[in-house]
Amino acid sequence: MKKNILYILIASLFSSCFQDTIKPDILKDYTPKLVVNSLIAADESISIEITNSVASIDSAFPNLIKNAQVTIKSGAVEIKPTYSDITETYVSPQTFAAGDILEVRVSHPDYPNVASTLRIPSDVNPTGTLIENGGIDTGGLVGDLIQVNFNDPSNELNYYRLKVSYFNETVGVWVPFVFPKSDPSLAEYNSFALNDFSILFSDELFDGQNKTFSTVTPSGIVSRNTGDKYRVELTSISRDFFEYYRSIQRATDAKELTFQGSYNNAVVIHTNILNGLGIIATESGKEIVLK
Repeated sequence: MKKNILYILIASLFSSCFQDTIKPDILKDYTPKLVVNSLIAADESISIEITNSVASIDSAFPNLIKNAQVTIKSGAVEIKPTYSDITETYVSPQTFAAGDILEVRVSHPDYPNVASTLRIPSDVNPTGTLIENGGIDTGGLVGDLIQVNFNDPSNELNYYRLKVSYFNETVGVWVPFVFPKSDPSLAEYNSFALNDFSILFSDELFDGQNKTFSTVTPSGIVSRNTGDKYRVELTSISRDFFEYYRSIQRATDAKELTFQGSYNNAVVIHTNILNGLGIIATESGKEIVLK
């Protein structure tokens, strides 16, 4: 799950770069930076990708940085993830818990040092319910009703990621499906859909309340399953995670808006990397398997 999100983070960063008509002298003195991308999840091992940035007029492409010095500190714990040729990321088996505050520092002799301070959000301990043949699907047929419920912490902005999958027993894999945005809390201005069928959203419309999201699955999709049927993932995500995708969405929208001189509407992609680029997102939560 975490690896898929990391790939999406990286792909989104590249896809957000739209080509404009830029005067070369503006970028001739561009200073390359370290680009750091990672998703740090509570109770999961560490994996961080580090590349470099290049000017848009440069003929070279960004490259993996394999010899950086990476340090992560949380309280009395300090670790130094090492580069793995297998994953092409800096890895460590060390895990951190929900609520931990992390200080991440990356250095390399060819680039300015970068840093980021992060907090892993608290888990809201969601619960899931399956009511077989409990609703009507979009085709007018009887389908299973899935509900996920949680208590949103009050008096603070909270952000979440929701993903629902069904288990295909024939091939033995979980297959995600589109969660409908019929709930007002998932309105377009307040939520973002990822390529892995996850939905990011905030608690703007239900701050401090008990919240339930519901969906009816396509009729008969797991009718022959003898064990696991559905998996619900509801995780608390960091504000930086959410704001990164908000900026990606704005950049996508701006691509359609052109001005005189063929310039696009410039959008700054959100980053939480001081002196660098990229995003270190954090999340905590759990998977709920419904049988």
